[in-house]
Amino acid sequence: MASYLSQAKYLILQFSSCKVIHIKRSKNKSAEALSKLASTNFEHLAKDIRVEILDRMSVPQNQVLVIQTGVESWMTPIMAYLSSGILLEEKVAARKIRHKALNYQMQEGVLYRRYFLGPLLRCVDAEDANYLIREVHESICGLHAGSRMVVAKLMNAEYYWPGMHMEAIQEIRKCDSCQRRAPNTLRPKNELVPVTSA
Repeated sequence: MASYLSQAKYLILQFSSCKVIHIKRSKNKSAEALSKLASTNFEHLAKDIRVEILDRMSVPQNQVLVIQTGVESWMTPIMAYLSSGILLEEKVAARKIRHKALNYQMQEGVLYRRYFLGPLLRCVDAEDANYLIREVHESICGLHAGSRMVVAKLMNAEYYWPGMHMEAIQEIRKCDSCQRRAPNTLRPKNELVPVTSA
């Protein structure tokens, strides 16, 4: 949608004057009928209705160029072991990776963790994990929930990385909105110590 918006802004600049008016949904029945027409089959339509089918997009697709590849993360040794059987030199580290690899699976070059309560969970690195936490916690649909709810939503969205609970707690503590609007607890900071009178 962002590319269509930029294309529309570019086309607006080509005109000498342009006016954009918001039309209420109740008064815009022809546009709504047109949008429903796009999802129907055209064979039953009468001959007097003219339908044009576009075979290519009106917005040119952006080319994505890979800038950085081969970044080391926690997934690198597990992926190397699962894809080609390469282990580290140290025996203890190699045994740990061999033991961890039992819980993981490679599909089309992507690492997934086996999850016994649901589908496979896609493994992500630290940078993507930070973005996912912020997206679930404070994006447009974010509810500024606690760390347990954020991790549960991420696992329902089929993502995984080790230490996701601790990273969620650290990221939520940085949220300015949660710090300002958190409810004040009226409970004492320490447990009360009863003192008996003499």
